[in-house]
Amino acid sequence: MRIYTRTGDTGFSSTGNRRMIPKNSPVFSLLGALEELDASLGEAAGKLPAGLAEVAGTLRRDVAALSAELSGGEKFADAARVRGMEESIDLMMESAGAGAPDGSRESAGAAALGVSRAIARRAEREMASAKQTGGVTPDAMRYLNRLSDLLYAMARMADAQGPGPAAPPADFGGGFLERALELCRRVLAEARRENLRVTAAVCDEGGSPTALLRDDGALLASVEIARDKAFTSAAMRMSTEELAGLCKPGGSLYGLQHTNGGRIVIFGGGVPLVEGNRLVGGFGVSGGTAEQDTNLANYALKVFSAGIREEYSR
Repeated sequence: MRIYTRTGDTGFSSTGNRRMIPKNSPVFSLLGALEELDASLGEAAGKLPAGLAEVAGTLRRDVAALSAELSGGEKFADAARVRGMEESIDLMMESAGAGAPDGSRESAGAAALGVSRAIARRAEREMASAKQTGGVTPDAMRYLNRLSDLLYAMARMADAQGPGPAAPPADFGGGFLERALELCRRVLAEARRENLRVTAAVCDEGGSPTALLRDDGALLASVEIARDKAFTSAAMRMSTEELAGLCKPGGSLYGLQHTNGGRIVIFGGGVPLVEGNRLVGGFGVSGGTAEQDTNLANYALKVFSAGIREEYSR
């Protein structure tokens, strides 16, 4: 198969919209930096724990979609994606805790993410130059800026979790982060139809936080409760409503809620996420009554079981 076209021999080349422009154009510098970022994320994924490796894989697809937009394709970056990244950054930084000293990279995965972040920052500078020629939206600028912040947060998490190669990721029917965020969005929308403002959270099969969305007006306390419901349902492999009956006085698990640093929740709103016979994560929602949260968790389970239609451009 011939891969050379000879169309670039004169110093000009075309983007996806077939415009012939000089190869030294800021647009090509930007697209080249994004291609380099994609490759670096692929290298980093092989040095990260499973959950973070899955996120790196999702980001590679997102970078490709952003490149397609900048080449004249469908719009990818929008306000919702920027908000989703901000929420993921906040969740990761909180989960990482103190982590490694600022600026250090103790694990190979964190060091690799540091390289990816440096490339992302360079791509952001190239985007600022390319913006002068048109075709760069404010949402694209914001998205790339948040991407470098997300890579920093991922590096802190990698250091907090320790070194080690990535295990094969769970087959979550698409990117784990994308699916988790979309599930949370669906539940928040369903809650609004019931005039409720809630927080929804998803963790992976190991109980590590993956996604968390808090609706405007949702109780601040609902953030930790939703996260712990997701953790509980994954850790115990049962719904928090079912667990509540076992933890009553005289029950076989009475007192369990006082273990695991108080993270075990024994009222409705948490369900395990299972594909086939394999646990792939946990879901938790908080903000309504126990009955309302249970109904929303059951709704999430139905949505997950039916499969979420991906709404992301590839």
